[in-house]
Amino acid sequence: MPDARENVEKHLSNKFAALSLAITDATLSGDAALAPTAVAALITAANNPPASIGEMAAIVGLTHSATVRLIDRLEADGLLHRRRRVGREVLVEITPAGRRRADGLQEHRLAASSGFLASLSAEERDLLDGLVDRMLRDHAARGHDRRRLCRMCSRTNCTCCFEAGLLAAKDASPDDPATCEEV
Repeated sequence: MPDARENVEKHLSNKFAALSLAITDATLSGDAALAPTAVAALITAANNPPASIGEMAAIVGLTHSATVRLIDRLEADGLLHRRRRVGREVLVEITPAGRRRADGLQEHRLAASSGFLASLSAEERDLLDGLVDRMLRDHAARGHDRRRLCRMCSRTNCTCCFEAGLLAAKDASPDDPATCEEV
């Protein structure tokens, strides 16, 4: 029979999962014409230099063939463009129309996320900021792909140590109280 602490942990885990789904649903509701993987691909392309299809597949979490089909659709819509490199390697880059669409999606994503934070005081938001940093470092330290974790981050609003290269995830301790900016 579970003890009281175990019940509290399960209850918190369940609420945290529900909140994460609510945030995901709200942030991805900005463009019903695009699947979540297409939104991730556009934001990834807007935030990064041209990437190979294999890199894009790893970041958005699709197989190579599914990523090719996704890029086909986004290229047909004028949002991404393929560029040949050496040999058979193909790089994918965002078009000006794709950048405008990604910027709009990012603005919607941040506004939706801000709505969830609005009920917290400034002090509570500061506390949550440190806790989220710690949870993200722990997640990455367990071997999760940092590029995938940060695939939809707003680079202009992010002090994420993963993307800035300030923290080697495998060396991070979840018990380390340092924030990303302090590392």
